[in-house]
Amino acid sequence: MSHAPGQASKVRGDVLPAEMMELIERIQAQPPEVREELVPLMDEVLEQVRFRSRILTVARDGLERLRLDLKMARFDLDATRRERESLRRLLREERENQAFRR
Repeated sequence: MSHAPGQASKVRGDVLPAEMMELIERIQAQPPEVREELVPLMDEVLEQVRFRSRILTVARDGLERLRLDLKMARFDLDATRRERESLRRLLREERENQAFRR
């Protein structure tokens, strides 16, 4: 693993969990022959952590966008209902005025 213990917490802008940081530090403290075996495995684990983090970020962003879209749709629906009721009222008044004039 090419990460020094202090650099691993922010690899490519990702924040790693404390448990991952502790594991990296423990691997770094191992003798070179043990480290050689563990580093590739740890790199793979780190890549999986980053991948899952990106997926969660995309999912959260999508949910937030959906919530915003729903709020906008509700607002539009309410506005349309108010407009419809207003136009119905105007039509009813117009019909009553025409009936009264006859």
